Amino acid sequence: MFGRLLGLLGTALLILALFIPLQRPVLAANPDSVKDTLTDSRKSVTSLHTISLDMSAATAFASSETITVTLHANFTVPAFSPSDVSLNDGTARTILASCSAGPDNVGLAVSGQTVTFTACSGFTSSASGAVVTIRLGTGTTQITSPSSSGVYSVTVAGSYGDDSRAFNVAITEGVTISLTIPFPTGDVRFTGDAFPGAIVTFLDSGMVVGTTVANSFSFFDKTITGLNPGVHTFGVFGQALDGRKTLTLSFDVNVISGSTVTVSGLLLPPIITVPSSEKRPKALVESGLARHNSTVTTFTNSHSPITRQVSTNAGGEWNVSVTDVLHLGAHTASALVNDGGGNQSILSGIRNFQITLSADLNIDNLVNLTDFSILMFSYGLANPPNLASDINDNGGPVDLVDFSVMMFYWTGG
Repeated sequence: MFGRLLGLLGTALLILALFIPLQRPVLAANPDSVKDTLTDSRKSVTSLHTISLDMSAATAFASSETITVTLHANFTVPAFSPSDVSLNDGTARTILASCSAGPDNVGLAVSGQTVTFTACSGFTSSASGAVVTIRLGTGTTQITSPSSSGVYSVTVAGSYGDDSRAFNVAITEGVTISLTIPFPTGDVRFTGDAFPGAIVTFLDSGMVVGTTVANSFSFFDKTITGLNPGVHTFGVFGQALDGRKTLTLSFDVNVISGSTVTVSGLLLPPIITVPSSEKRPKALVESGLARHNSTVTTFTNSHSPITRQVSTNAGGEWNVSVTDVLHLGAHTASALVNDGGGNQSILSGIRNFQITLSADLNIDNLVNLTDFSILMFSYGLANPPNLASDINDNGGPVDLVDFSVMMFYWTGG
């Protein structure tokens, strides 16, 4: 009897096992698929956090999706600004305080312990399975580690397609452990055109970090190495052997650790030279240097703008005469260059000059009967054919005042 009962019990357990659903095991994410590298893992110190996320083979970070990084409550997370963080998924993305459409634009939001990155509208998706590197912190804005040594959690989640991944970060007492890795530096390569033989100088936050010389085709190529990761404000200007300089181009570049960022297509504005003063109505000669075999456009301000165009020679030299009768007083001149291939520079530096009074109407360095004849031909006219006849430049008509000025400067001859 007892044997039969055991047999029946075994049969019942077998049938029961067939009808109970099997529970699938919960698999933890690969611990190597996401990690956080600290520049300093000691307690109560500030540190840069570099989070490396290996997305699964079928996953890509795409428009409107988010990646969130949540640190344990014992970390102190500052109010990061866009320049304090970076995101690179094979492409150095542009971090913005709020989203605007663009192929590389990523919006940043910080709330408590959570830092959220949102791919903006028009975002070009990352490659499936890409490695996403997120840097949190700069030299002055960093995360403060817990005040007690121990193991603390960090979670990477979001709507980008992979499951939430939690992992641990060790905070230690005393010396920095082996997880502390010096942050690698990055390089920036600059290429563009100045003028033949230009001494091209490169600035980083106003400090000179390198120079090079443009070749006979105006081209320059310079790589600045060993730069700390983050946003740098660079300046580039060209200088002639006689000391004349172009306006400085200024722009921001996000330096990526372990990478070379190339800034190409730079076209330095022309050097422009004008005399500090010129007598009316003598022609104003403007000259300078710019990219060889290109077109320089000058802008001279004399109540209304006067524009001239001139070609540079093989040495980058150019000059143009403004023969218009300019008004008396202070004026400005500037220029830009077009290389003929679709690239146009910004305006050069502004040059100031004065147009001074003169009764030498035919510009022969004498004030005599010839000038008197020109004056008499226009006498009484409010808009004389020769504007220089209105010697005092009061808008006309040519009158006794202009005649008196001529008599004052009379040389005869």
